[in-house]
Amino acid sequence: MKYLALRFITFIFSIVLLTCCTNNRSKDNISKGVLPYPHVINMSEALSTKTQLKLSDIADSIKYIVLSKDKEVLIGSVRSLRMNETGIFLKSDELVMRFDLSGKYLNTYGAIGRGPEEYLRGSVYSMSPGFDRILIMRSMLYDYLIYKPTGEYMGKKDLPMSRNFFDFVALSDSAFLFTFHFVGSFMNRDVFNEMPGVAGLFYPDGKPLKIIMHPLKNVSTGDQDLKNVISQNPQFTFFDNRVVLTPKGDTIYEVTNNSITPGFILDWGQLPHEGKIEELYFRQTGSTGKAEIYMPLLETSIKAYLRGSKNNYRFIIEYDKVTGSSSTVPSDEELPRFINDLDGGENFFPYWTNNKGDIWLVTEDALSFKKNHSEKLLSASAAIDPVQREKLRNFLSILKEDDNPVLRIVYLKHKK
Repeated sequence: MKYLALRFITFIFSIVLLTCCTNNRSKDNISKGVLPYPHVINMSEALSTKTQLKLSDIADSIKYIVLSKDKEVLIGSVRSLRMNETGIFLKSDELVMRFDLSGKYLNTYGAIGRGPEEYLRGSVYSMSPGFDRILIMRSMLYDYLIYKPTGEYMGKKDLPMSRNFFDFVALSDSAFLFTFHFVGSFMNRDVFNEMPGVAGLFYPDGKPLKIIMHPLKNVSTGDQDLKNVISQNPQFTFFDNRVVLTPKGDTIYEVTNNSITPGFILDWGQLPHEGKIEELYFRQTGSTGKAEIYMPLLETSIKAYLRGSKNNYRFIIEYDKVTGSSSTVPSDEELPRFINDLDGGENFFPYWTNNKGDIWLVTEDALSFKKNHSEKLLSASAAIDPVQREKLRNFLSILKEDDNPVLRIVYLKHKK
């Protein structure tokens, strides 16, 4: 596979050269003391500079709610979750559901099936920018269903898409962000050739607006090599109503309804890391021992955070958007988390953010939540606010092991 040993950096430079970051947003950031995009994260500096970070450094408070105390509303594993000013939306056991901000169940959208108001397992959903419609992209079909937030069916719309399609975000009425994946063990070359890229912006008729091309599109691969390809779906969070898209590789993107621009570039210098095509996209047997980063990136008004590992050393990278400096928060956990000194509860790292990016979210089943919040832990852990610790104790006292999952909500500090 020598011909596959092309450096991913070629792809990065091609994207950077095709985009320009001297837009109004960058100028506004400079006036606020924040460096312009793209931010370059010096990974060697980060790994050689140790720092400490507690949740109270970036957050004001933490809140816990049960996703419906009604035992007749059964919620299993939460596969995706979105939150806005009006409520909480999630997919559980393949059904899309809505809750109010206290966790009370409100309604379900459609049902599982092949009917006109139904969708198959594997379907994904998004919300219109004005939060006035729920869109469910149907798996195996080239269309999406439209619902009112209250659950009334409004119809469907055709939208041709690649069979590699994985997830989407409705950025406007006329632009969707699509993300794609490919697993060669059960997908064939025709499916790979059909994949437009890693991700892209598309018009409602399926015409591409902007595409992040897949590096393997420019590499000749044999059929046997293609069977070993695993191209993971890019993950994303939100910040300032933009999508922060983190694909494999060294470039993280800022996505709006009409642009995809580099937001962060990982500069590894001479530090050995997983950066070759075969390391990024081909099935590996065991660890390479090189440094690697886990998706996605979390962005705040003045900081950005990434998790990673190097051999058995695990860490959170903290990047300062004002100074451009980088540092490492070491961790003994397999998946590093921020130390929760707000109420002394379990350490925290989010799965999701709200669209503004100032609320971080993660779910946990009730049984695990109770086990991970023993009185021994609460008594021994540090908490800057005894009142918040008592609120957590009170929440635990009424939480039942067979309750629906617990949603942890962390409210970030607002920087003026």
